[in-house]
Amino acid sequence: MKLPTPKKLPSGSWNVQVMVDGNRVSITAPTEKEALARAAEAKAGMLSDARREREADYILRDAIKRYIEARQNVLSPSTVTGYEEILRNRCQDIMGLKLSRIGLPELQRAVNQEAGNGLSKKTIKNALGLVAAVMAYYGRPVNNQRVKLPQGQRKEHSYLDVEGIIDLFDRIKGDTCELPILMAVWLGMRRSEIMGLCWDSVDFDSRTIQVRRTYVKGRSGYVLREALKTEASRRVLDCPAYIMEKLAAYRPGNAKPADRVFRIHPNTIYRNMKKICDRNGIDFVGVHGLRHTNASVMLSLGIVDKVAMARGGWSTDITMKQIYQHVFAKDKSTAGEKVDHFFEQIARGINPQIADEFADGRCGSPTGPTD
Repeated sequence: MKLPTPKKLPSGSWNVQVMVDGNRVSITAPTEKEALARAAEAKAGMLSDARREREADYILRDAIKRYIEARQNVLSPSTVTGYEEILRNRCQDIMGLKLSRIGLPELQRAVNQEAGNGLSKKTIKNALGLVAAVMAYYGRPVNNQRVKLPQGQRKEHSYLDVEGIIDLFDRIKGDTCELPILMAVWLGMRRSEIMGLCWDSVDFDSRTIQVRRTYVKGRSGYVLREALKTEASRRVLDCPAYIMEKLAAYRPGNAKPADRVFRIHPNTIYRNMKKICDRNGIDFVGVHGLRHTNASVMLSLGIVDKVAMARGGWSTDITMKQIYQHVFAKDKSTAGEKVDHFFEQIARGINPQIADEFADGRCGSPTGPTD
C-alpha cells in the first residue's frame, strides 16, 4: 500500500494526510514511523474481529475510552492524562452521539461552543484532533481540516530580563529549590527533565549532565520514564563548575546511581519560586518561564541556532525562535541606538564611508568607531 510521505511539523511531530472513503484524513504522531503506521491503519482498516470492533457504531465517549485503552502501553502518561481531560471536559455536546451521527456540522457546533466558553485555539484544536483520530480509527473518518477554529491570539510567555536574573540568583541561595531553579534558567532544562535526573546521569569527572529521563504525571501519580518529549530532547549538557560543586554537596552519602537527584514534589519548585519572587519584588515567570529566559539569553549572546537548539533540546529552530526566544529591552535599545547612529551619520554627511565601516564591524557604538 503506497502512502504519502509524512511531513515534519514545526512542533517536531509528523503529519500525513490520506484519503479514506473519499475523505481526507489528517494524522499527526510523535514520530514518522508512528504517523505511517496510523495512516496505514486508517487507509486499510483492520481484519476480522479487530475490524468489526473498529467499525462498531459506539457513542463518542465510549469510543474515546476504548481508543485510550488500546494505546495504553504506547502513549506517555502525560498524553493519556491529556486525553482523559478532553474526555471529561471538552466537546460535551457531542460525547453522547453515535459516531455515525457526527459529521462536519456537529464538529463545527462543538468548536463554536468551546470557543464561546473562552477556550484557546490550541486547547480546542487538541480536542478536535483527538475526536478526529478516534473517528478515523473506528472507520468513520472526517476531514477535520475543514472545521473553522477560532482566531488564535499569540501570547508572549513571561521571562526574566538581566536584572531579574541577577535578583533571582541572589535570592534563591540556600533555598531547597536553588539547584532545580539554577538548572532551569542556566541549563534550560524542562521541569520534567530536572525531576527525572538520576545520579547515574551526572558525571562529576567530565562535568556533564545527560538528559535521558523525565518525571511526569500519570493516572496514579508521578512516574519516572526512560523517555523524553522528543528525540532532540536527548542531550548531554556541559555543566558549569558552580552547579557541579553544589550538586556534589547536595548528593547524599548513600545515594545510588538509579536514585533521582531531587526527591521533592515537582510542584515544590513552583511554590518556592513564587514565594521568593513575591517576597523580593521579582517578576514571577513560572518554572517554564526560566526555560524561556535561557533561550532569550542565548539569543542576546549571539549563540548560533544549531548550538542553541542542541542545548535546549528543540527539534526545530521555528519552535525555538517563535515561542521561546524573546528580545531583551536592553538589546532593543542598543539596536535602536546603532540604527539611529547609522542614519544620522548619513543624513549629516559626516562619514560617507559609514556603510563600509558597518560592514567591517568598525561602527558599533553610538559614539562612532572605537578602534
